[in-house]
Amino acid sequence: MKKTIFALATPDSVSAIAIIRISGPKTMSALSKLCNCNANSFKRSKELILKKIYSCNKTLLDEALVVFFEKNKSFTGEKMAELHIHGSLIVIKTVLETLGNISFLREALPGEFTQRALENNKLSLTQVEGLSDLMIAETEYQQKQALNFYTGSINKKIEDWKKQLIRLLSFVEAQIDFYEDIDELNIVKIIDTGIKSLEYKLKKEKKGFNFSESIRSGFIVAIVGKPNTGKSTLINSLAKRNLAITSRFSGTTRDIIELKYNLDGIPITFLDTAGIRKSNDRIEKIGISKTLQRANKAHIKVILSVDENDVYLCGLTKSKNDIFLRPKGDLKGAEPSISGKTGKGIDNLLNLIKKKLAHENPASTVINRSRHLKRVNICLDYINNINELMANNRVELELIANELRGIIMNLDGILGLIDTESILGEIFSNFCVGK
Repeated sequence: MKKTIFALATPDSVSAIAIIRISGPKTMSALSKLCNCNANSFKRSKELILKKIYSCNKTLLDEALVVFFEKNKSFTGEKMAELHIHGSLIVIKTVLETLGNISFLREALPGEFTQRALENNKLSLTQVEGLSDLMIAETEYQQKQALNFYTGSINKKIEDWKKQLIRLLSFVEAQIDFYEDIDELNIVKIIDTGIKSLEYKLKKEKKGFNFSESIRSGFIVAIVGKPNTGKSTLINSLAKRNLAITSRFSGTTRDIIELKYNLDGIPITFLDTAGIRKSNDRIEKIGISKTLQRANKAHIKVILSVDENDVYLCGLTKSKNDIFLRPKGDLKGAEPSISGKTGKGIDNLLNLIKKKLAHENPASTVINRSRHLKRVNICLDYINNINELMANNRVELELIANELRGIIMNLDGILGLIDTESILGEIFSNFCVGK
C-alpha cells in the first residue's frame, strides 16, 4: 500500500490563506486525527467543512476549511484532502509539524502529487509537461501554449492521428489475409493517401518546433555592434533600470547581460553583448567570442551600426531577421535610428521585433520539447521507409504493416504511454513539493 503524503501547496510566506494537501489511502484517518473527530464527518465529498485543527497533544492550532475528495474524484486519483488554513507562518509551521508526527504520513517529494495523478491515469505525460510549463509561465503566449498541453487538446490531435493509422493498419492486415485477391493499385492508392496526409502534418509540426520551443524558453534578441554604440544604454532603457554598466570608455561590457522582457505576451530575452572589434586584450577577446557565438544563434540581431559590411567582417553572420539601426539617434544622422538615452525609436524597434516573430509563427502546437521532436523524426523515418517500399507499385504488405506499427508506437511515446521513466525525473525536478 502506498504511503499517504502531505505538503504545503501554497508559498511558505505570510498570506490570507495557505493550503495543505494530503493524498493517499489513509487521508481520512489523517483528517480524523488532525480534527479530533469521527472520520464519517468527511464523507461529503468536495464540500468545504469548517473544522478546528489540533496538534498531537490536542492543542488548538487553527480553525480551517477542510475539503475531502473520494478516490477517482481527486487530482491524484487517490483519496485526497485540502486544508485551507490561515496563512501565518506559525500556523503553517505547527500544522505541518503535526502532520509530520503522524506515523502513517510522510512529506511529499517534489512533484509527487502530479506523479500520482500520472500513475492513476488522471493526467497524461504531455499534460504533466503542460502543467510544468504553466507553473512557470510568465507571458500570455507561454500560458496559452501550456494550457493547450495541460487541458489535453494536444492529446486529442495525436489520438486522431493514431486512429487514422490504426484504420490503415487494419486495412493492410486484412489484405495480408486475402493476399491472392487484392487489387495492388487500389492498395497503393489507399496507403499512399493516408501516409502522405500524416507526413504533411508531421513535417508541419517539425517546421514549427523551434517557434514552439522558443515560446517556452523565450526568443533571443541580441543587441550587437562596435564598442560605444549605445548597446548597454539601450538595454538599460528597455529594463527601465541600470542593468548594464555604461561608460564613455570602449570595451566596458565583457560578459553577456540578459534581460527577460514580456513583449505583449511574447517572451523575449534581450542580450547586451560585448562590442565587436579586433582586440589584443585577452579578456575582451573572450567576451567578443561569446558575443559572436550567442548572437549568431539568436532569433533576431539588433545591429547598431551605420555600415553593414563593417560588422559582418568581424565574424557576425547575416540573417533575414537582422535589424540595422543607426546608434545614438538623439544626434542628427541617417534613419532609421535609435537612442537608449532619449527613447527615440524604441517603440518602432519593439513593433518590428513583433512583426518578425509573428511572420515566423507556423501555428504549431503539438511539439515543443526535444523528446517530441525526436519521436516525430522517427515517425518520418518510418514514413520514408513506406514510401520506398511502395516505389514502382511494389506492395510489401507485411513490411508496410511493421512500419505503421512503428509510427503508432512513437506517437504513443509522445503521449507517454510507453517509455516514460527516463524523463520523469527531469520533469518533476521543476515541481514544488505541493504539486
